[in-house]
Amino acid sequence: MKRKQPKRHHWLGKTVLSLLLLAAGGYWLWWQIGSRPIHARTYRNTNVVTVFIPGYGSNSLTFGPMVSRFQKDHATNQVTTIKISATGKRTVTGAKRYDGKNPLISVVFEDAKAPVKETRQLTALLHWLRTKHQVKRVNLVGHSMGSNLSFRYLTTQHTDFQPQVVKYISFASEFYRDPTSQLSHFPKSVQTLVIGGQIFGAKGDWAVSLAGVKRYEQELKAAGVPTSLYIYRGTPIGAYHSSLHQNPYIDAKILQFLFA
Repeated sequence: MKRKQPKRHHWLGKTVLSLLLLAAGGYWLWWQIGSRPIHARTYRNTNVVTVFIPGYGSNSLTFGPMVSRFQKDHATNQVTTIKISATGKRTVTGAKRYDGKNPLISVVFEDAKAPVKETRQLTALLHWLRTKHQVKRVNLVGHSMGSNLSFRYLTTQHTDFQPQVVKYISFASEFYRDPTSQLSHFPKSVQTLVIGGQIFGAKGDWAVSLAGVKRYEQELKAAGVPTSLYIYRGTPIGAYHSSLHQNPYIDAKILQFLFA
């Protein structure tokens, strides 16, 4: 029996390795097929700055890889990361100007579990972009709680100088977390895309319900906001809550909505 054990271990190791290679190959194929529309498309040149706002407990890996992919696919030639400390200090890396082709800004909050503070910091950041860098128009892209921060920003009357919001993308976020009464203050001119995920056999993306995502889109439409809905359905690799921003199909939908 002892002599046969190494053979059994060898067979088990080969099986595990084969499964890992098969999974890696499947993932590669899924990514290649999903990214085909991105590689085949050309993108118009706008001077609108797109600001990516991450969710609860986020870090630079939330939107950093996505904006890097967009730059690689020639949708933009200016990518900036702005880290905001707990006290509101901003550290800028990457492009220091916002006048290129479809400039992108990835925001990283140090205190990423304080939505009230983050909303204030987002407001201050956009005011700074408007007054110090003459950024007149922006798009907002929010994931999870980042979408809620964007919603609160959009439905708040600002006393300081702010850029005009042209487009808003919300993904992996439910409407019930924000009071319905705020919808009356949502700007009707903001083109909006609501994105959700549904893992096969589940009611959502394992963190946010599909019903909540659909309710968000329906309430915005009912309030007169031009809104469209996209639902990605698949395995946890692409449809899980934190996988949605590492998904080529979501990339393609965002790029199409913003720049195609």
